[in-house]
Amino acid sequence: MLLSLLYLNFNNSNGSLSFPVFLWQPRMGFVSTDSTQFIIINDGDGYGYGESAFYVNGWNSYWLMMESVWSSSRSKVSEMLKRGSQMGLTVCRTWAFSDGHGPDALQVSPGVFNERVFKGLDYMIVEARRNRIRLILSLVNNLVAFGGKTQYVKWAKEAGVNVSSSDDSFFSNPVIKDYFKAYIKAVVKRKNSLSGVRYSEEPAIFAWELM
Repeated sequence: MLLSLLYLNFNNSNGSLSFPVFLWQPRMGFVSTDSTQFIIINDGDGYGYGESAFYVNGWNSYWLMMESVWSSSRSKVSEMLKRGSQMGLTVCRTWAFSDGHGPDALQVSPGVFNERVFKGLDYMIVEARRNRIRLILSLVNNLVAFGGKTQYVKWAKEAGVNVSSSDDSFFSNPVIKDYFKAYIKAVVKRKNSLSGVRYSEEPAIFAWELM
């Protein structure tokens, strides 16, 4: 069974009707647990009703969001997820963060986001679901690359917060912890611009990796 989502937008300037999104997505059951076993709660998605075992057979492609930002490279993302599905893989771990400055930064300052990059993340999630791949989304880097905890500490210092010089202030300073909590909330509550599904309600997201 397929779900179709149709969005109609009226152009106020000339009264014309446009169709910016016409998206078909396969239905997916959510992954849950039964004791030590992952299971999928089926709800008539073509695989019957009831429960079925789910096995994690996965890989890491950290770069999917960055490549999804630009239309010229989105085909790489689609192809990677398609090949993963064809090989029988089920889960992909990838970045849902990029902190700091630059054209690919998702969070440019605490609580301030680049919508264009967020839409790249939207695209990646939609493509994962289209290929029946589930995602583990990592939310910050322990290393310096893509900002990471170092960028959070830098933001706090720039705001005049009294923090130690150690990047490990990320784990203890209440202001920095609030920065990160706010980031997590913004991502989890995000409504996908392509599918209209909130990330918190997206069955293609298998798990969240805090760091």
